[in-house]
Amino acid sequence: MSLFLVFAVLLTTPAVLMARAKKAPVLHSVAAAVLFAGAFAVTLTPGSVGDAATSMTCVTGTSLRDALHTTPGQLNLLLFAPGCFFLVTATRRPMSSLAIASVAVPGVELAQAAFPLGRTCTYSDITLNCTGAALGFSAGLVVWGFMARRPPFSWRDFVRGGSAVAGCLLAMFALFGAVAPVEGASEGLGVSVAQDRWARSAAAGVFGDQAKVVQVQLRPSAPSEPAKIDVTTDQGVLNLSWTDRKILAAEADDHQDDGGTLSSAQAKAVGQRFASRWFPEEVKDSVVTWDLLGEGIGPYTLSYRRYHDHVLMPMRLDITVASSGRIMAITVRPAEDPTVPKPVLDRAEAQHRAEGLTNMESVGETFLLAEQVNGTWRPLWLVNVGRNGEAHAALRIDAITGQQVQPDPIPGQEAPAES
Repeated sequence: MSLFLVFAVLLTTPAVLMARAKKAPVLHSVAAAVLFAGAFAVTLTPGSVGDAATSMTCVTGTSLRDALHTTPGQLNLLLFAPGCFFLVTATRRPMSSLAIASVAVPGVELAQAAFPLGRTCTYSDITLNCTGAALGFSAGLVVWGFMARRPPFSWRDFVRGGSAVAGCLLAMFALFGAVAPVEGASEGLGVSVAQDRWARSAAAGVFGDQAKVVQVQLRPSAPSEPAKIDVTTDQGVLNLSWTDRKILAAEADDHQDDGGTLSSAQAKAVGQRFASRWFPEEVKDSVVTWDLLGEGIGPYTLSYRRYHDHVLMPMRLDITVASSGRIMAITVRPAEDPTVPKPVLDRAEAQHRAEGLTNMESVGETFLLAEQVNGTWRPLWLVNVGRNGEAHAALRIDAITGQQVQPDPIPGQEAPAES
């Protein structure tokens, strides 16, 4: 508040004096000064990001579309729009107003990069601020032109103001040339109302209605991945995918079975109802396994896998269920079933080739799975090889060519999943 008052005094005083000298609307001048003071106070109030803004760097931020789905992004869009509207109607010189805006609007992000304010300069915020300023500027032109009943641009303002605009823009481009771009997300990236509502619904579905949501945070989309939402509750954490609205992972804070009274069949039924509610696409046509973890009466793992012509598809879904029916953990890889060529090599031939490549013997189960190799889906034999009955390596043998291959990495994982 104190910073706002300082900016308000510094801007309002000269605005009133200039308005009276030029016989311009004083009220509009005061409104423009106060609104710009508020925008400056919001963007330049010291934050708590540390020294991220002290080294002349500016993070790329998120896309304009993703940013507009968040409350901070929408506020950034509106931040300078009212001030620019009243700036045009107060000065009645559009090009001169544009020159002022071309320095003031991107200048706040430049200040965040240049001074130790504990704030992060973000290019996506600059885009939003400038877009909002352009909307306010355009609205001011329309309103002032209608009120004056003449074109808003005069030849004198166009020449003098145009030169000022060009000079200001060149200066800002030169100054931003000294700022190093850094990959990263926008500071304090929040969630939209719809995202928050769905995230809380998912948290209640996993951990129960009694779970208290502590934080809902958006991670912007990447070129190969959708936007994700991280939810922290007093019962555990979730990782969600947006906009397809899927649970990607969940983990309860309590990793121990709670000694419930449900039988194995009853706990399995609870897990299956949960899976059908939240993962209908993964459950459809899948093979279900139900395994006891450790000793005692729980917890259990409910696993879903899908096969086409004996080839394991890339979809994975594992749900850990306590003996009370509580959901303890979820891991899922949502993926459409790809079309793969019909295998040529049988299991025995794949094992023989793997043994010849490693001078070791085949150990444990050998099975077919669909994985991408150089961007193309292939049927691969996964052959575990080792000595004395102990596996030392897992080889992928192409079921068409018989060659050992290395599958493409799975986004978000260090290595391809094998089961």
